[in-house]
Amino acid sequence: MRLAYEELKNALSAVDDRVGWDFSSAHEARDPVPWEYGELVSKYLRETDVVLDIGTGGGERFLKLAPFLGRGLGVDVDPDMIAQARRNQAAVPADHVTFEVMDAFHLAAEDASFDVVLNCHCDVAVDEVVRVLRPGGFFITQQVASRNTEDLLEAFGWTFASFGEGWWQPVAVLATAFENAGCHVDARAEYDVRYWFLDVASLLFWLKAVPLPEPFDLDRHWHGVNHILDRYVSDRGIETNEHRELLIVRKL
Repeated sequence: MRLAYEELKNALSAVDDRVGWDFSSAHEARDPVPWEYGELVSKYLRETDVVLDIGTGGGERFLKLAPFLGRGLGVDVDPDMIAQARRNQAAVPADHVTFEVMDAFHLAAEDASFDVVLNCHCDVAVDEVVRVLRPGGFFITQQVASRNTEDLLEAFGWTFASFGEGWWQPVAVLATAFENAGCHVDARAEYDVRYWFLDVASLLFWLKAVPLPEPFDLDRHWHGVNHILDRYVSDRGIETNEHRELLIVRKL
């Protein structure tokens, strides 16, 4: 299923830019997974909890969790993301949630001020998380893992190591760091399942939207796109994989 450069260019011109961390415009499917992040997190939240969401992006996930918590603070180092989170907040009844520009490695929060700290696909500083968690409080993170979309990366000559240091925090390393900081690891889990883009536009949206070892540029990368279309198109769509890791720790 090769496409000419002009065909790909026309398809790309019709693809919207990502807004915040909203990927809902991508048409996708995947095999069943052992957990869904939002559903899992909601089971750990109480209506009285004060909750911190580190790397909140446009607040898309955090605002969906707002009905389950008492007060919430979503933080991100990117001012544009926080501006988008506030715009998203205007569309939902969530006055008990606020959003602030903040560096995850230097949290402007008092010691032991949160019952739960959340993090999804973003770096965290273990010492800062432990500092702001109350005794008995939970830290929950889902991380993109090392085999995620590895066939797509290989089409462009990349591996997960191409992202460089600081982009990925292995859950095994985080778990050890939290244990060394006096926390208990309540759960670790992992899945690696088949995942499909249902059309070319969704693949192109993903290539534009996600952090890659180098910015996607059709002039440089269209041969890689055709490599993917040649090798990974099936009856269900453009096949790749989704690899995720989960960590839940409790401060003693």
